[in-house]
Amino acid sequence: MRRTAFLLLFLVACATQDTATSLDGTRWTLTTSSAITLQFADGNATGSGGCNQYRATYTQSGSSLTLGPVASTKRACVEPEGNRHETEYFDALSRVTSFAVEGDRLMLRDASGTTLLEFTR
Repeated sequence: MRRTAFLLLFLVACATQDTATSLDGTRWTLTTSSAITLQFADGNATGSGGCNQYRATYTQSGSSLTLGPVASTKRACVEPEGNRHETEYFDALSRVTSFAVEGDRLMLRDASGTTLLEFTR
């Protein structure tokens, strides 16, 4: 009986461990700019950097997330500030190592756990 109870507790503990949500098929908008978007599908992260469309590969394992190099179109933003924001956004994407989803929010984090970017659905 004790062995069965122990096995049952062990199985429940394993089943309730933190398992990250799959990002595949999700779409997000940066909380600080409605022009910056991110969509995950079939191993590709795509969206708008505010002025340009971009694409990068991604790999997810649990809550670990790696984004490949960002390739984007090369149009200049109308506002010079937009160029800076887009460059900073692409740089932040390259530093992402993990993520968390809480409700309708996605947080992309660096190796120290600092949230670099926050999105909403």
